[in-house]
Amino acid sequence: MNKLIKRVKESTLISNFIYLSGLQIFNFALYIFTFPYLIKVLHPDLYGISVYAQTIMLYFIVLIDYGFNLTATRKVSICNKDKNNISEILSVVITTKLYLLLFSLLIIGAIVFLIPKFHNLWLLYFYTSGILIGQFLFPTWLFQGLQKMKYLLYFNSFSKAIVTASIFIFVKKPEDFIYVNLFASLGSILVGVLSVFFVLKKYQLTLYLTNLKYVIIELKEGWMVFLSNFSIQIYLISNLIILGFFADDTTVGNYTIAEKLIMIFRIILVIASEVIYPHVCRLIETPNAIQDFFRKKIYPLLGILLVGCILLFVFSPSIIQLITNKNIAQHDRNEIVSLVKILSFVPFIVGLNIPAYQTLLALNKKNIYSAISFSGAFISICLNLILAFNYGAYGTAISILITETIITSCLIIASNKFFKQELKTSN
Repeated sequence: MNKLIKRVKESTLISNFIYLSGLQIFNFALYIFTFPYLIKVLHPDLYGISVYAQTIMLYFIVLIDYGFNLTATRKVSICNKDKNNISEILSVVITTKLYLLLFSLLIIGAIVFLIPKFHNLWLLYFYTSGILIGQFLFPTWLFQGLQKMKYLLYFNSFSKAIVTASIFIFVKKPEDFIYVNLFASLGSILVGVLSVFFVLKKYQLTLYLTNLKYVIIELKEGWMVFLSNFSIQIYLISNLIILGFFADDTTVGNYTIAEKLIMIFRIILVIASEVIYPHVCRLIETPNAIQDFFRKKIYPLLGILLVGCILLFVFSPSIIQLITNKNIAQHDRNEIVSLVKILSFVPFIVGLNIPAYQTLLALNKKNIYSAISFSGAFISICLNLILAFNYGAYGTAISILITETIITSCLIIASNKFFKQELKTSN
């Protein structure tokens, strides 16, 4: 046992996975803890409105992040922890994100005050927009590049704990639904500020606003990755947004519940991707080593994930009963169960494309990755507009299943093609 513990501590890969898994487990525990309370106080319709506002902000979160979790992470991971280089990367990224934040807030203001659907809830969107400030500040990409995932656990857990406590203390009646997003924003901003001061002191870095020309260079370098990430988020986020135009707030709330349950499994894939990506970048010079790496680290995880998806499909009625308790009508609970069953194998399908898309990025085939992602987003939106209009939340769930299958298939085909070329070159 002592040898096993020592091995875990010495393995950066394993320890980082454990830290990120701990973070998501903690977040999920808080979600399970707060969800029944929010449903009881707000009811599904107001809960749906609150989540809908947060979903709108996700578009701008993707814009502000601009793919730095891949591009900047890669730069930090290969600069050998040189303080001057990391300080320069930090300053350029923060300056670029500042411009993107200001642009995002300008667009949000225009949307809220020009479109009646949003203008009627302008205070809710004002409170929710604070999440973007926290996203601008928090250096997730830096912790990933330095492979210090434990700090993601510490800071995010602290933030979520504050938000959860605030909800139970101050959200007491339906009219308080706007404060849920306000607390999320305040928690995000607080942790963002603390994390910046922490990295500056911990790693003895300097932070300064860079010249605009360096911002433009950064934007150009990350353009294709941003398009890829934005395309992926378009079909992930737009599903709920489109459904909101065709269904009532209760249906949106029901779909949100099912989607959040599925996202728990997808989060595991996000963790795995973030942990292994720096290693894949280093191993790209030796293609055979990458194959061995995926076979030992990713394929066992996919097997476990498949079992989890099967269990989710089989036990979804009991799981939904446990989560929702008695605070939701039976017909709504039945709808949530059906949605979960439709979506239950999506995480496994997505997991199959991890080796493919990471190989493409490591081989610097950003254009191919972007083209596939953008095509998938286009297909998803088209399917969703048709299926959600005709079948409501069920149509939205089916469109996701079809889109993910198409994207995964295309990524695997493209990856195999270019990887074989790389093998021939190296040999």
